[in-house]
Amino acid sequence: MANATTASMGGARRSPGALLPAGVFYAAFFAVPMLCLLVISFWTAKGFALVPGFTLANYEKIFTSPLYQALMLRTIGVAFVTTLVIVPTAFALAYCMRFVFERRGQLILQIVLLSLFSGYLVRIYAWRTILGKQGLLNSTLQWLGLIDAPLEFLIYSNIAVVITLSGLLLPLAVLPLYSAMLNVPRDHMEAARDLGAGRFHVLRTVLVPMALPGLRTAFAFSFLLAAGDFVTPSLVGGTQSLLIGNIIADQFRGIGSNWPLGAAMAFVVVAVMLLSYLTVVRLIRWVTRW
Repeated sequence: MANATTASMGGARRSPGALLPAGVFYAAFFAVPMLCLLVISFWTAKGFALVPGFTLANYEKIFTSPLYQALMLRTIGVAFVTTLVIVPTAFALAYCMRFVFERRGQLILQIVLLSLFSGYLVRIYAWRTILGKQGLLNSTLQWLGLIDAPLEFLIYSNIAVVITLSGLLLPLAVLPLYSAMLNVPRDHMEAARDLGAGRFHVLRTVLVPMALPGLRTAFAFSFLLAAGDFVTPSLVGGTQSLLIGNIIADQFRGIGSNWPLGAAMAFVVVAVMLLSYLTVVRLIRWVTRW
């Protein structure tokens, strides 16, 4: 017994060391690159050369430029609308997989994940063939006689960006929600109903709080990835629907690039997205406790 206890205590003492490989990986591939990017954001650029130093001019330019402010607001708006489309849809789908079609849940999950087997660009171009002026959707509506001319807002617009991003990111939101709902016992929900709780009350006070880790992850995937994407706006958004990610990408490539300004933009976006994420998470917690 004593030996077992000693071994158990020794294992407990060694447990922090088990996190060392993950910590090294995190530091090497995330913390260090982000720290370098942060340092560069305070430098300046002259031609193609970086000039080390410390200046807040890059951040000042971002917060005082009407162009960057408009792009930031558009990015937040598109990301929020995309998230409002994805998360409820993914939540409903995960609920059906877990509680309605429980025996077919794994099969439905495999079908949902099939889209991830194709390349990112392939899926974007697939949505272009659906939303284009001569695409599948417009052609079908014209064939049915519902419209006389193609609906131009379906492509090269913010709507096209939201639709495409929703289709791309939906599988990523389903995964954490379904995983979280697998840990929600059916007995808890049935007990709440037996005590007289309505469907909405059960949803708000039982299901959402217990599935909150998955809901939080699904929101993070949807919101952060939508806000940081620059390929989708370029291919289906057109020049009138560019997001801040497109401007950041331009600062790191091509003629007239400005790495310090791009790095500063990246950190401003990260700060805004993180603040928005924490605000929404707190709002969800407040609603479920009310």
